[in-house]
Amino acid sequence: MPTIVLGLYSTPGLLRLTRAGMLEVLASDYLRTARAMGIALRTILFKYALRNAILPVVSLAAAQFGYVLAGSVVVESVFAIDGAGRLAWQSILRSDLAMVQALIVCFSGLYIVLTFVADTANAWLDPKLRHAGGGR
Repeated sequence: MPTIVLGLYSTPGLLRLTRAGMLEVLASDYLRTARAMGIALRTILFKYALRNAILPVVSLAAAQFGYVLAGSVVVESVFAIDGAGRLAWQSILRSDLAMVQALIVCFSGLYIVLTFVADTANAWLDPKLRHAGGGR
């Protein structure tokens, strides 16, 4: 139940962005050419279209993780789960400033790492991004 509550918040935005990206990519010329060449629809959808449409979705998913971290404080308190979110809430209530600062540093570090992973995944998915900004 707590996982469903945390996941439901970010799911509609990710689905809308995926749908919009797929509609835009499916209307492109190179996919029309692939269909005309007789490539299987499944291959077109998963190998070509989804790979190009998923780039903004990966970035949004990494950004949405911040909301999941913030939501974990409430969800862990409501469902009485012992976790970092509940520890943060109890530390705030007890005015334990050192623990709150440590949790903020941990949450921020985790968010930075996930954003880096999303950028790396985007570079892996789109070869044009691998050499962007290098100028060499």
